[in-house]
Amino acid sequence: MEAQVLKLGLVLGLLFLPLSAWASPRLARRIRARQHIRPEGPATHGPKAGTPTMGGLVPLALILLGAALVWAWAGLEGPSLFAVAAMGLGALVGLLDDLRAQRRTRSTGFFPHQTLLSQLAAAALLLPLALRSPPVLRLPFVDLVLVPPAWAWVPLLILGFLGTVNGANLADGLDGLATGLFLLAVLGLFPLLWAKPGLAALALAALGAGLGFLWANAHPARVFLGNVGAMGLGGLLFGLAWAAEGILFLPLVGGVFVLEALSDILQVGSYKLTGVRLFKMSPLHHHLEDAPVSWPHRLRSPHWPEPKVVTRLWVVGAACALLGALASL
Repeated sequence: MEAQVLKLGLVLGLLFLPLSAWASPRLARRIRARQHIRPEGPATHGPKAGTPTMGGLVPLALILLGAALVWAWAGLEGPSLFAVAAMGLGALVGLLDDLRAQRRTRSTGFFPHQTLLSQLAAAALLLPLALRSPPVLRLPFVDLVLVPPAWAWVPLLILGFLGTVNGANLADGLDGLATGLFLLAVLGLFPLLWAKPGLAALALAALGAGLGFLWANAHPARVFLGNVGAMGLGGLLFGLAWAAEGILFLPLVGGVFVLEALSDILQVGSYKLTGVRLFKMSPLHHHLEDAPVSWPHRLRSPHWPEPKVVTRLWVVGAACALLGALASL
Protein backbone atom coordinates (compact mmCIF):
# COMPACT_ATOMS: atom_id res chain seq x y z
CA MET A 1 0.00 0.00 0.00
CA GLU A 2 2.79 2.43 0.87
CA ALA A 3 4.43 2.02 -2.54
CA GLN A 4 1.06 2.53 -4.25
CA VAL A 5 0.46 5.77 -2.35
CA LEU A 6 3.89 7.08 -3.37
CA LYS A 7 3.22 6.12 -6.99
CA LEU A 8 -0.07 8.00 -6.82
CA GLY A 9 1.81 11.08 -5.55
CA LEU A 10 4.28 10.81 -8.44
CA VAL A 11 1.51 10.47 -11.01
CA LEU A 12 -0.33 13.46 -9.55
CA GLY A 13 2.85 15.51 -9.59
CA LEU A 14 3.42 14.73 -13.26
CA LEU A 15 -0.20 15.58 -14.13
CA PHE A 16 -0.24 18.77 -12.08
CA LEU A 17 2.93 20.16 -13.68
CA PRO A 18 1.45 20.99 -17.12
CA LEU A 19 -1.96 21.83 -15.59
CA SER A 20 -0.42 24.41 -13.26
CA ALA A 21 1.74 25.92 -16.01
CA TRP A 22 -1.28 26.28 -18.30
CA ALA A 23 -3.93 27.40 -15.82
CA SER A 24 -2.04 29.77 -13.50
CA PRO A 25 -1.66 32.76 -15.88
CA ARG A 26 -5.11 32.16 -17.36
CA LEU A 27 -6.86 32.23 -14.00
CA ALA A 28 -4.98 35.38 -12.95
CA ARG A 29 -6.04 37.12 -16.19
CA ARG A 30 -9.60 35.87 -15.79
CA ILE A 31 -10.03 37.34 -12.30
CA ARG A 32 -8.31 40.55 -13.47
CA ALA A 33 -5.92 40.74 -10.53
CA ARG A 34 -3.00 43.03 -11.38
CA GLN A 35 0.30 43.57 -9.61
CA HIS A 36 0.82 47.02 -8.08
CA ILE A 37 4.42 48.08 -7.46
CA ARG A 38 5.25 49.67 -4.11
CA PRO A 39 6.68 53.18 -4.58
CA GLU A 40 9.64 52.51 -2.26
CA GLY A 41 10.65 49.39 -4.23
CA PRO A 42 13.35 49.17 -6.91
CA ALA A 43 12.79 51.59 -9.79
CA THR A 44 13.68 48.78 -12.20
CA HIS A 45 10.49 46.94 -11.22
CA GLY A 46 8.25 49.47 -12.93
CA PRO A 47 7.63 47.22 -15.99
CA LYS A 48 6.23 44.52 -13.68
CA ALA A 49 3.20 46.70 -12.87
CA GLY A 50 0.02 45.23 -14.31
CA THR A 51 1.33 41.65 -14.47
CA PRO A 52 -1.46 39.19 -13.54
CA THR A 53 -1.19 38.11 -9.92
CA MET A 54 -2.89 35.73 -7.46
CA GLY A 55 -1.98 32.91 -9.85
CA GLY A 56 -0.85 30.93 -6.80
CA LEU A 57 -4.50 29.94 -6.37
CA VAL A 58 -3.99 27.32 -9.09
CA PRO A 59 -1.14 25.27 -7.56
CA LEU A 60 -2.83 25.52 -4.15
CA ALA A 61 -6.10 24.19 -5.60
CA LEU A 62 -4.23 21.35 -7.33
CA ILE A 63 -2.44 20.44 -4.10
CA LEU A 64 -5.81 20.35 -2.33
CA LEU A 65 -7.18 18.12 -5.09
CA GLY A 66 -4.14 15.88 -4.77
CA ALA A 67 -4.68 15.58 -1.02
CA ALA A 68 -8.33 14.61 -1.57
CA LEU A 69 -7.32 11.90 -4.07
CA VAL A 70 -4.64 10.53 -1.74
CA TRP A 71 -7.16 10.43 1.12
CA ALA A 72 -9.72 8.70 -1.12
CA TRP A 73 -7.11 6.07 -2.01
CA ALA A 74 -5.40 5.50 1.35
CA GLY A 75 -7.70 7.05 3.94
CA LEU A 76 -7.54 10.32 5.81
CA GLU A 77 -4.30 10.81 7.76
CA GLY A 78 -3.63 13.26 10.57
CA PRO A 79 -0.19 14.42 9.31
CA SER A 80 -1.35 15.27 5.78
CA LEU A 81 -4.53 16.87 7.15
CA PHE A 82 -2.39 19.14 9.34
CA ALA A 83 -0.21 20.11 6.35
CA VAL A 84 -3.24 20.94 4.20
CA ALA A 85 -4.81 22.93 7.04
CA ALA A 86 -1.60 24.96 7.46
CA MET A 87 -1.57 25.63 3.72
CA GLY A 88 -5.22 26.67 3.72
CA LEU A 89 -4.90 29.01 6.70
CA GLY A 90 -1.80 30.67 5.27
CA ALA A 91 -3.55 31.05 1.93
CA LEU A 92 -6.65 32.52 3.58
CA VAL A 93 -4.62 35.31 5.22
CA GLY A 94 -2.89 35.99 1.90
CA LEU A 95 -6.17 35.96 -0.01
CA LEU A 96 -7.75 38.55 2.28
CA ASP A 97 -4.62 40.68 1.94
CA ASP A 98 -4.67 40.36 -1.86
CA LEU A 99 -8.36 41.21 -2.16
CA ARG A 100 -7.91 44.33 -0.06
CA ALA A 101 -4.83 45.34 -2.07
CA GLN A 102 -6.73 44.94 -5.35
CA ARG A 103 -9.60 47.02 -4.00
CA ARG A 104 -7.23 49.77 -2.83
CA THR A 105 -5.00 49.47 -5.96
CA ARG A 106 -1.93 49.18 -3.77
CA SER A 107 0.88 46.62 -3.44
CA THR A 108 -0.29 45.65 0.06
CA GLY A 109 -3.73 45.31 1.57
CA PHE A 110 -3.28 44.81 5.31
CA PHE A 111 -1.18 47.01 7.52
CA PRO A 112 1.70 45.03 9.13
CA HIS A 113 -0.05 44.68 12.49
CA GLN A 114 -3.20 43.40 10.76
CA THR A 115 -1.19 40.78 8.88
CA LEU A 116 0.51 39.66 12.09
CA LEU A 117 -2.76 39.40 14.02
CA SER A 118 -4.37 37.44 11.17
CA GLN A 119 -1.44 35.02 11.07
CA LEU A 120 -1.53 34.59 14.85
CA ALA A 121 -5.22 33.70 14.62
CA ALA A 122 -4.45 31.20 11.84
CA ALA A 123 -1.68 29.60 13.92
CA ALA A 124 -4.04 29.33 16.90
CA LEU A 125 -6.52 27.41 14.73
CA LEU A 126 -3.81 24.82 14.04
CA LEU A 127 -3.38 24.02 17.73
CA PRO A 128 -6.40 21.64 18.01
CA LEU A 129 -5.07 19.61 15.06
CA ALA A 130 -1.61 19.46 16.62
CA LEU A 131 -3.16 18.21 19.87
CA ARG A 132 -4.63 15.13 18.18
CA SER A 133 -1.34 13.35 18.86
CA PRO A 134 1.57 14.32 21.13
CA PRO A 135 3.97 16.49 19.08
CA VAL A 136 7.33 14.84 18.51
CA LEU A 137 10.45 16.79 17.58
CA ARG A 138 13.42 15.24 15.82
CA LEU A 139 16.78 16.86 16.48
CA PRO A 140 19.04 17.69 13.51
CA PHE A 141 22.33 15.78 13.14
CA VAL A 142 21.60 13.41 16.05
CA ASP A 143 19.38 10.33 16.19
CA LEU A 144 17.23 11.73 18.97
CA VAL A 145 13.56 12.64 19.37
CA LEU A 146 11.86 14.74 22.02
CA VAL A 147 8.28 14.91 23.26
CA PRO A 148 8.18 18.47 24.59
CA PRO A 149 5.62 19.82 27.06
CA ALA A 150 2.89 22.15 25.81
CA TRP A 151 4.64 25.27 27.13
CA ALA A 152 7.52 24.47 24.74
CA TRP A 153 5.81 23.24 21.59
CA VAL A 154 2.93 25.72 21.41
CA PRO A 155 5.23 28.78 21.01
CA LEU A 156 7.35 26.75 18.60
CA LEU A 157 4.32 25.99 16.43
CA ILE A 158 3.19 29.63 16.40
CA LEU A 159 6.66 31.03 15.70
CA GLY A 160 7.33 28.34 13.08
CA PHE A 161 4.11 29.11 11.22
CA LEU A 162 4.62 32.88 11.34
CA GLY A 163 8.28 32.66 10.37
CA THR A 164 7.76 30.31 7.42
CA VAL A 165 4.71 32.10 6.02
CA ASN A 166 6.36 35.52 6.26
CA GLY A 167 9.72 34.25 4.99
CA ALA A 168 8.09 32.81 1.87
CA ASN A 169 6.08 35.99 1.35
CA LEU A 170 9.16 38.22 1.70
CA ALA A 171 11.04 36.10 -0.83
CA ASP A 172 8.26 36.60 -3.37
CA GLY A 173 9.81 39.75 -4.81
CA LEU A 174 11.66 38.47 -7.88
CA ASP A 175 10.48 36.30 -10.75
CA GLY A 176 10.54 32.65 -9.69
CA LEU A 177 12.47 33.19 -6.45
CA ALA A 178 9.93 32.13 -3.81
CA THR A 179 8.57 29.24 -5.90
CA GLY A 180 12.01 27.79 -6.55
CA LEU A 181 13.06 28.12 -2.92
CA PHE A 182 9.86 26.39 -1.80
CA LEU A 183 10.54 23.46 -4.14
CA LEU A 184 14.12 23.11 -2.90
CA ALA A 185 13.03 23.24 0.75
CA VAL A 186 10.44 20.50 0.19
CA LEU A 187 13.09 18.32 -1.45
CA GLY A 188 15.32 18.85 1.59
CA LEU A 189 12.54 17.49 3.84
CA PHE A 190 12.08 14.25 1.88
CA PRO A 191 14.32 12.07 4.10
CA LEU A 192 11.79 12.82 6.87
CA LEU A 193 8.70 12.61 4.67
CA TRP A 194 9.37 9.09 3.34
CA ALA A 195 8.41 7.64 6.73
CA LYS A 196 4.85 8.92 6.23
CA PRO A 197 3.65 7.83 2.74
CA GLY A 198 0.52 10.01 2.71
CA LEU A 199 2.59 13.06 3.57
CA ALA A 200 5.24 12.16 0.99
CA ALA A 201 2.55 11.72 -1.69
CA LEU A 202 1.18 15.16 -0.84
CA ALA A 203 4.68 16.63 -1.14
CA LEU A 204 5.18 14.97 -4.53
CA ALA A 205 1.91 16.45 -5.79
CA ALA A 206 3.03 19.84 -4.46
CA LEU A 207 6.35 19.56 -6.28
CA GLY A 208 4.56 19.01 -9.58
CA ALA A 209 2.12 21.88 -9.02
CA GLY A 210 4.97 24.16 -7.94
CA LEU A 211 7.16 23.27 -10.91
CA GLY A 212 4.29 23.99 -13.26
CA PHE A 213 3.76 27.40 -11.70
CA LEU A 214 7.50 28.10 -11.96
CA TRP A 215 7.23 27.55 -15.73
CA ALA A 216 4.95 30.59 -15.98
CA ASN A 217 6.60 32.51 -13.12
CA ALA A 218 10.17 32.34 -14.49
CA HIS A 219 11.77 35.58 -15.67
CA PRO A 220 10.13 37.47 -17.28
CA ALA A 221 7.13 36.34 -15.24
CA ARG A 222 3.74 35.98 -16.92
CA VAL A 223 2.03 35.58 -13.54
CA PHE A 224 2.82 36.15 -9.86
CA LEU A 225 1.95 34.04 -6.83
CA GLY A 226 0.27 36.87 -4.98
CA ASN A 227 0.18 36.87 -1.20
CA VAL A 228 -2.33 34.03 -1.36
CA GLY A 229 0.16 31.82 -3.19
CA ALA A 230 3.27 32.82 -1.24
CA MET A 231 1.64 32.49 2.18
CA GLY A 232 -0.13 29.30 1.13
CA LEU A 233 3.10 27.65 0.03
CA GLY A 234 4.82 28.90 3.17
CA GLY A 235 2.03 27.38 5.26
CA LEU A 236 2.34 24.08 3.40
CA LEU A 237 6.12 24.00 3.94
CA PHE A 238 5.59 24.58 7.65
CA GLY A 239 2.83 21.96 7.77
CA LEU A 240 4.96 19.33 6.04
CA ALA A 241 7.86 19.96 8.41
CA TRP A 242 5.69 19.89 11.54
CA ALA A 243 3.78 16.77 10.49
CA ALA A 244 7.05 15.00 9.65
CA GLU A 245 8.37 15.84 13.15
CA GLY A 246 10.99 18.05 11.51
CA ILE A 247 10.09 21.59 12.57
CA LEU A 248 13.67 22.07 13.84
CA PHE A 249 14.91 21.28 10.32
CA LEU A 250 13.00 24.21 8.79
CA PRO A 251 15.72 26.83 9.45
CA LEU A 252 18.12 24.53 7.57
CA VAL A 253 16.09 23.59 4.48
CA GLY A 254 14.54 27.08 4.34
CA GLY A 255 17.76 28.93 5.06
CA VAL A 256 17.19 31.59 2.39
CA PHE A 257 13.74 32.35 3.81
CA VAL A 258 15.47 32.91 7.17
CA LEU A 259 18.00 35.25 5.53
CA GLU A 260 15.22 37.21 3.84
CA ALA A 261 13.34 37.68 7.11
CA LEU A 262 16.51 38.54 9.06
CA SER A 263 17.53 41.14 6.48
CA ASP A 264 14.19 42.88 6.91
CA ILE A 265 14.51 42.88 10.71
CA LEU A 266 18.11 44.12 10.60
CA GLN A 267 17.22 46.85 8.11
CA VAL A 268 14.49 48.24 10.36
CA GLY A 269 16.68 47.96 13.44
CA SER A 270 19.65 49.70 11.81
CA TYR A 271 17.54 52.58 10.54
CA LYS A 272 15.75 53.11 13.85
CA LEU A 273 18.95 52.93 15.93
CA THR A 274 21.42 54.76 13.68
CA GLY A 275 19.36 56.57 11.06
CA VAL A 276 21.30 54.74 8.31
CA ARG A 277 20.11 51.66 6.42
CA LEU A 278 22.20 48.50 6.66
CA PHE A 279 21.25 47.25 3.19
CA LYS A 280 20.60 49.21 0.04
CA MET A 281 17.08 47.86 0.26
CA SER A 282 15.38 44.99 2.04
CA PRO A 283 14.60 42.12 1.84
CA LEU A 284 18.01 40.73 0.88
CA HIS A 285 17.21 40.02 -2.78
CA HIS A 286 16.57 43.73 -3.42
CA HIS A 287 19.97 44.59 -1.91
CA LEU A 288 21.63 42.19 -4.37
CA GLU A 289 19.81 43.66 -7.39
CA ASP A 290 21.19 46.11 -9.89
CA ALA A 291 18.89 48.92 -8.76
CA PRO A 292 20.29 52.38 -7.87
CA VAL A 293 19.17 54.19 -4.71
CA SER A 294 19.77 57.75 -3.50
CA TRP A 295 20.14 57.07 0.24
CA PRO A 296 23.27 55.94 2.15
CA HIS A 297 23.64 52.35 3.31
CA ARG A 298 26.36 50.43 5.10
CA LEU A 299 26.77 47.24 3.04
CA ARG A 300 27.92 47.33 -0.57
CA SER A 301 25.60 45.83 -3.18
CA PRO A 302 26.98 43.50 -5.90
CA HIS A 303 24.48 45.00 -8.43
CA TRP A 304 23.53 41.69 -10.05
CA PRO A 305 20.79 41.54 -12.71
CA GLU A 306 17.55 39.93 -11.52
CA PRO A 307 18.04 36.49 -13.15
CA LYS A 308 21.49 36.19 -11.55
CA VAL A 309 20.12 37.11 -8.10
CA VAL A 310 17.41 34.46 -8.42
CA THR A 311 19.76 31.76 -9.70
CA ARG A 312 22.37 32.37 -7.02
CA LEU A 313 19.80 32.42 -4.22
CA TRP A 314 18.47 29.16 -5.64
CA VAL A 315 22.01 27.76 -5.38
CA VAL A 316 22.17 28.85 -1.74
CA GLY A 317 18.70 27.36 -1.22
CA ALA A 318 19.87 24.05 -2.75
CA ALA A 319 22.86 24.00 -0.39
CA CYS A 320 20.49 24.62 2.55
CA ALA A 321 18.24 21.79 1.38
CA LEU A 322 21.24 19.42 1.16
CA LEU A 323 22.30 20.48 4.65
CA GLY A 324 18.81 19.76 5.95
CA ALA A 325 18.80 16.36 4.25
CA LEU A 326 22.20 15.57 5.76
CA ALA A 327 20.94 16.61 9.20
CA SER A 328 18.15 14.04 8.98
CA LEU A 329 20.32 11.04 8.10
